[in-house]
Amino acid sequence: MKNKGDWLLLLAAFIGGGGFISLKYLLDWGYDPFQVIFGRFLMASVCMCVVYHRRLKKITKREWRAGGILGALLAAMFLLMTVGLQYTTPSVNAFLVNIPAVIVPFLCWGVFHQRPTKNHFLAAGLTLIGVCCLSLTSAFRMDFGAVLSLLAAVAFSLQMAFLGNITKGCDAVHIALTENIATLAVMTVIVCFTGWDMPPMTLPSLGNFFFLGAFCTAAYFALQSAGQQITSPNKAAIIITSESIFAALFSALLYGERMSLRGYLGCGIIFAAMLLAEQKKEG
Repeated sequence: MKNKGDWLLLLAAFIGGGGFISLKYLLDWGYDPFQVIFGRFLMASVCMCVVYHRRLKKITKREWRAGGILGALLAAMFLLMTVGLQYTTPSVNAFLVNIPAVIVPFLCWGVFHQRPTKNHFLAAGLTLIGVCCLSLTSAFRMDFGAVLSLLAAVAFSLQMAFLGNITKGCDAVHIALTENIATLAVMTVIVCFTGWDMPPMTLPSLGNFFFLGAFCTAAYFALQSAGQQITSPNKAAIIITSESIFAALFSALLYGERMSLRGYLGCGIIFAAMLLAEQKKEG
């Protein structure tokens, strides 16, 4: 299939876009951010180990090491993202968390000496403009939730830059497994210190935890690992940004959020940035 990696990343973005709504519901129902992330990765790790239990013994030391690094970055990203979501809307949180398109090209250039193309620079600039259209307040100031979401984007950018460079030759499923298990280990320690008291587990909350774990985490990172092994980190970061567009659509359909004309303009600009990044010509 032509551009198979791009399609895998786009599918991951579609699935991940729905996760912001489940996160917001669980936070609204009284679960704290640490419990939500712990439950999400517990469900993801259990699902992946059940499906791929025969492959656990085949994971190499290099894959465990790479997964450990990626898992630590993911834990930081999810902590900042989930706490940020308590103070802002799902679409704003999603757009800010998904601006690695602006950051990844410069990380890869500075750390791995992979110079971005002119299209990547232009797409990064358009993405930044789109994010500003959506997330800046009427007073043109970032609120607390938006700042935390932006810091989450930095952590996610590091994860994507490393994923595209330290996992070459590794098995995509093995990386997804080790990444999820490492994140779960970090969150287990944090929850032990912050406490286990939580609201009663209801069928809707269990369903949202399952959706977050099985689909938005296990399937998402398996697709991301597979897709990014055959797509450059710069291009992957821009494609993953479409997750925020899907999040905005799901937020309008399922959470009742309504965006302004400026917000829709931001969606359109980011979509244009994705199309620009797809162009082969470097200029």
